[in-house]
Amino acid sequence: MTVLPAAATVDERVPVHVLTGFLGSGKTTFLKHLLGEPGLADTAVVINEFGEVGLDHLLVREVSEDVVLLSSGCLCCAVRDDLVSTLAELASLAGTGRMPAFNRVVVETTGLADPAPIMHAVMSDLRLCRAYQAGSIVTTIDGVSGARSIGDFSEAVQQVALADCVVVTKSDLVEPWSLDALDLEIARINPSVRRLTSSMERFPPSDAIFAHDDDDWQPHFLSQDQDQDQGPASGRHSDGIDTFSVTLDRPVQWPAFVEWLELLLASRGQSILRVKGLLPVIGDARPVVIHGVQNVVYPPQYLPRWPEDTPRGWLVFIARDLTRSAVEASLKSVFTET
Repeated sequence: MTVLPAAATVDERVPVHVLTGFLGSGKTTFLKHLLGEPGLADTAVVINEFGEVGLDHLLVREVSEDVVLLSSGCLCCAVRDDLVSTLAELASLAGTGRMPAFNRVVVETTGLADPAPIMHAVMSDLRLCRAYQAGSIVTTIDGVSGARSIGDFSEAVQQVALADCVVVTKSDLVEPWSLDALDLEIARINPSVRRLTSSMERFPPSDAIFAHDDDDWQPHFLSQDQDQDQGPASGRHSDGIDTFSVTLDRPVQWPAFVEWLELLLASRGQSILRVKGLLPVIGDARPVVIHGVQNVVYPPQYLPRWPEDTPRGWLVFIARDLTRSAVEASLKSVFTET
């Protein structure tokens, strides 16, 4: 029996956001700023080692082993064994009242980390998906040396390619033309990503960074400054990551689409870093949000209505060794005959 998309209801699971970025990109400074925002006081922060982030001046008291309460009200813990166990323990402690409840999690990775496995775990592990939902991947890029990191290190490319939001740090230390060039490089890797800038004097607000927390959340790739007739742009990088979109001019049969996507991920899941989309489905005027990481697809959800100036849907792929033409050819099977 084919499972239909969930109706538009309030999802009370806690979103897990990933804060990543290459070595020296300013994650620590940015994290300290975030933890100081009153609106993020009900946040659990998961980091590898307390020493890496230097939060000593923010510590208040120990809540439980390896979990401390920060002066901002945030909870902070270290990964002991693995991330899945840590997140599961946090949910258990909060659920039983042994530590304060939290409304979001921010996982701060090391500079060489791939954020995909974290989202993969949240979306697929049964212990986690009952309590958590996938949030945003936020990548910090050094405004001074970010272009060089992208050119020299595949890890930096991967972090940009998978991001929902890229924050260019140290913007006050470089000329505007240099920021423009870096912005073009970011767009070449991930054309649909939200791009923000920060400096020591000015940080972007958390609601712009973690847009998934908003009640009126919409997929970030529906940027209002894009050409809606053309859909999201395409990009390719020498590292082999290809970003492209497939436009959906007509509604799809939901069972046929599910079968097509399952077959695609079964055969090419290792090549697909992320797939995101807004889907028109026969029999319902509301758009369906599709979000997958590698070979796992997050449960689809309805948006209450189509975003303004978005007359049709599309799928955005971030992949290796997969072409737009191949996807378009196979996707024909899900459309109804006219």
